[in-house]
Amino acid sequence: MTKTNQPITLSAKEAAQLREGFKYCPRCRTEMVDREAFGRVRRVCPACNFIQFIDPKVGASVLAERDGQVLLVKRKMDPARGSWCLPGGFMEMSETPQESAARECREETGLEVEITRLIDVYYYQDYRGSGVSIIYKGHVVGGALQPGDDVTAARFFGPDELPENIVFKSNLQALAGWRTGEI
Repeated sequence: MTKTNQPITLSAKEAAQLREGFKYCPRCRTEMVDREAFGRVRRVCPACNFIQFIDPKVGASVLAERDGQVLLVKRKMDPARGSWCLPGGFMEMSETPQESAARECREETGLEVEITRLIDVYYYQDYRGSGVSIIYKGHVVGGALQPGDDVTAARFFGPDELPENIVFKSNLQALAGWRTGEI
């Protein structure tokens, strides 16, 4: 695999087009058509009958606590560049959601967390397509706080110190429950 220092960029339009489906069949290279399959219109290959299922992306985050404060990160990338959110990201192959949440936290903050329970599972849809966001509760068990990966800052906040520019409905709901002691 080639490494590059060039940032990987994808416009909102390009991301949306990728979620519309293949133009050509990945099996036989025949041009795909829209046809009803399994109860809805999908991209289908008229030559080999390959059917493309466009599945939602799955992400996992952790509401990590230490000394009565919650860990938030400031986003370096779109969507919502410059806004605060829980550390998290998309799952990778051969990874459980819990492992994904812990890995993303480590990559973004330098901190190791222990996942203690599921908070909730949320559905979203935006210009990139649809997705499922799984949020866990956890606590910090090691590491050294430093922003890394795709964040510009990582910081702990008390219940009455949360920044105003928190992004993602799922994060806002989880943090509201945390502030009231429900989570």
